[in-house]
Amino acid sequence: MTSPSSPEPAQGPAPPRPLRRTPVREGPPRYAAVDVGTNSIRLLVVEAGANGRLEPLLRLGDSCRLGQGLDAEGTISAEAEKRAASTLTRFVRRARSLEPTATLVAATHALRSAANGTEVAERLGRAAGVPVRILSEEDEARLVYRAVREAFAIEELPEPCLVMDIGGGSVELARGEGGQVRSWQSLEVGCVRLSERFLLSDPPAAVEMEQLARHVGERLDAHPELFPDLQAAAGVGGTLTALAALDLGLERYEASRVEGHWLSREAIRRWSEHLTGLSTSEREVLHAVGEGRADIIVAGCVVVGAVLERSRMPGLVVSTQGLRYALARQLAEAGQGSAPPA
Repeated sequence: MTSPSSPEPAQGPAPPRPLRRTPVREGPPRYAAVDVGTNSIRLLVVEAGANGRLEPLLRLGDSCRLGQGLDAEGTISAEAEKRAASTLTRFVRRARSLEPTATLVAATHALRSAANGTEVAERLGRAAGVPVRILSEEDEARLVYRAVREAFAIEELPEPCLVMDIGGGSVELARGEGGQVRSWQSLEVGCVRLSERFLLSDPPAAVEMEQLARHVGERLDAHPELFPDLQAAAGVGGTLTALAALDLGLERYEASRVEGHWLSREAIRRWSEHLTGLSTSEREVLHAVGEGRADIIVAGCVVVGAVLERSRMPGLVVSTQGLRYALARQLAEAGQGSAPPA
């Protein structure tokens, strides 16, 4: 896929149309955003402050593995759809208890790439009572970049910078300069996809790791325009937040401590080697990893290491503010009349 190299349009990617209703609650407006990914579904409910800041009221995530088997079969299975419908319905119900002004549900790689993705999205929307919109690759990359750019001051994330989002089905890479995306790529090297294709032994065999690393390297080497002369790198996604929590020695996940944590290449290499040597059941008992990520985090580590190697960066800063934060921001701007939904 060829990525555009022109600057980001002034208004950025058009958000999917949210579900709106007349709020009965008095007070500042609230917005709910749900990210339906290949491995996880994530909910964020925020309240708009007087200074324009969006204060998180509720954050939930569940690894329901919507994209299980997608790489081999090309479709979303009935079992995976059932899990996703249950999680999404539960999350929307929780969000509604906080009486948001608008709710937006956006799906990424799994529903975008599956042969039955549109039909599954329609059924998920009917089950939850909120339309599910499928984001394009470009919109996803630009929205993630925006979320991370808003999370860090220019001193913390100088430009040109590279922002990566390591998902279950794809990895979005966005190169930013002047506060805008200058080039981007969405590569099918997500953790679930890679784990199902390459890592068949438990723990992974050396030959499997070699094949995986070669595959990831070939995909990245096809896009050298992303990497020259970078000043900083940042990343979002479960692989990176788990690595940050491990590096911090957290007994339980704390987003406030993970946010902004610096992960050096050496720390990533050390944790990658440690996790690769463990079985899935041994990784599950690590508080920072857990059951929903234990079988796919090794593949994610390979991707992180490969990206940093090509960027020649000594490490990256981790953010917990991924796609759902950018979606919530767009809802807030639409509510203020500055960014009407498409």
